[in-house]
Amino acid sequence: MVVATKAEILKRKKKLEGFLKVLDEDGRLSEKKLCTQIRSAVRLSWMKHPVKLAYLYEHTYPDINPNTRTKWLVDCEMCRLPKKLSDIEINHKKGENPLLSFDDVVPFAKSILGVSAAELECLCIECHAQLTYSQRYGVSLGEAKAEKAVIAKLKQPVAKQKAELKKAGFPPKELSNTDLRRIAYRKLLTV
Repeated sequence: MVVATKAEILKRKKKLEGFLKVLDEDGRLSEKKLCTQIRSAVRLSWMKHPVKLAYLYEHTYPDINPNTRTKWLVDCEMCRLPKKLSDIEINHKKGENPLLSFDDVVPFAKSILGVSAAELECLCIECHAQLTYSQRYGVSLGEAKAEKAVIAKLKQPVAKQKAELKKAGFPPKELSNTDLRRIAYRKLLTV
């Protein structure tokens, strides 16, 4: 006979508390949390969507370079450089669609899943991030590229940021917090 241990019972109780914490007084998910669940389900469905996969396969070609360990390449439709399959994302040409309420569910799902190949493009991770940033914040692609470079620099350890900016000629008083370092990197990277 198998019996649950005290540790297993406690672990299960904590899991139940976690589930109950996100439910409202009627034992349901709020509209906002349910929309989050639906968004995840639609995006998960997109990962294996036939239109997406057919588009990707149509743009994939063998890597004939014997010096690489890559089997397949795809040309980014923005920077035009060949990229490994794992460095490519499929972009919906039509921008982001919100999913904030139940009224948004069908339009959101249609915008993600109800597309044709003509509404898609293969972009490398870097170009996709720049394009998304540009669309989300209403800036040019050049500004988005520069800001993504700043963001990447700010993800480095603070000591490395300070050393790099000090070496570039910025005084220590202009490097004391993230906002000041962000300003310094913007100056440095737009020169």
